[in-house]
Amino acid sequence: MNAMNTKVSPTKRKQVALFSSDPQFKREVATRLDALAIYDVRISETADFLNGPPAETRPGIVILDLANGELLGMPGIVAARALWATVPLIAVSDELTSEQTRILVRMNASDWLHKPLDAKELLNAVTFHDTGNQGTKSRIITFISASGGAGATTLALSAAEFLASKSTERAASTCLVDLDFQSANCGAYLNLFNQFDLAGIIGQPERLDVELMDVIKLSRPSGLTLYSFERPQLPFEPQGADFVFRLLDLVAYRFDDIVIDLPNIETPWQNSVLSTSDEIFIVFELNVASLRQGKRLYTKIRELRGNSVSITLVANKHKRKWFGNHFSRSELEKIFKAPHIKSVGLDNALLTDALNRAILPSEVDGRARFNKDLKRMFKERLDDAAR
Repeated sequence: MNAMNTKVSPTKRKQVALFSSDPQFKREVATRLDALAIYDVRISETADFLNGPPAETRPGIVILDLANGELLGMPGIVAARALWATVPLIAVSDELTSEQTRILVRMNASDWLHKPLDAKELLNAVTFHDTGNQGTKSRIITFISASGGAGATTLALSAAEFLASKSTERAASTCLVDLDFQSANCGAYLNLFNQFDLAGIIGQPERLDVELMDVIKLSRPSGLTLYSFERPQLPFEPQGADFVFRLLDLVAYRFDDIVIDLPNIETPWQNSVLSTSDEIFIVFELNVASLRQGKRLYTKIRELRGNSVSITLVANKHKRKWFGNHFSRSELEKIFKAPHIKSVGLDNALLTDALNRAILPSEVDGRARFNKDLKRMFKERLDDAAR
């Protein structure tokens, strides 16, 4: 059984100055950043920006809520920006006129975000300008089964270990998040069980921060971090969705590569995960029922994302013998009207052995056809986008 990591490194908080006269905006930004346990958000009214930084301390980042841009028409706004010297300025506003945009450029704004604010864009902007490079922008890789038992969990585990195996540094920056709270199979498959009582945190999601994330994580020998919790009632709890969104915010801040095992049941967070994923793998079996669900899921994601996301269709449990499969590759291409269709061979003996020993299929026999199929697919679909 895996012991939870109770060693927590002390965190020195960095100062963020937030200027806004919008109560909801102030609450949203402060909640998002405070949860990271690394930023201390100091809130002031929008007009206070004109006074420059406080004498006792200079923040590392300034977030300025310009609303409709009226502040940009005030005398001295450009001079006020100069008082902040090289401190990065993230401006947030509604649509601006061309004249307002020119003033914002003269203010040497480091970034601009559109209202209503997208949480992932906020975190990416803050961490980007905090570190001065884009290395902190996470990549979200989501696996979802078209039908129960299609195999998305096994593929998600294998993909996470594929990325983590590249180096010690890569392992430390890779995370697997199991969003199937009904069974928590990502942990169960590896005989890893989280003993932490989530009841108090789910009722108060604001308690979840970076330091607590270190306490509740599970770990693999490779250094891969895994978050997996068995709590079947979570999707139905009043603040269950808030807990999940906070969990995802925190892993997006901490890790470069995030692999998500997303159940195919409708949850309050399903569309959000699909909308923010960079790579999506739809795993289906070669039977009519699974293909029908796979087609429905593929259509849903395309309607949700258009062509802005990479989708890989995975025909799992493919039988490699004459007359063993009812659908050919050309037929699959006609059904989905999509180019990226991969197949993974069926190997019941290998998968059963892996489950019984609580290890990954690649650790049973790395040369098995099943593992060769996965490695080939991951190298093609994940290595090309690797940073």
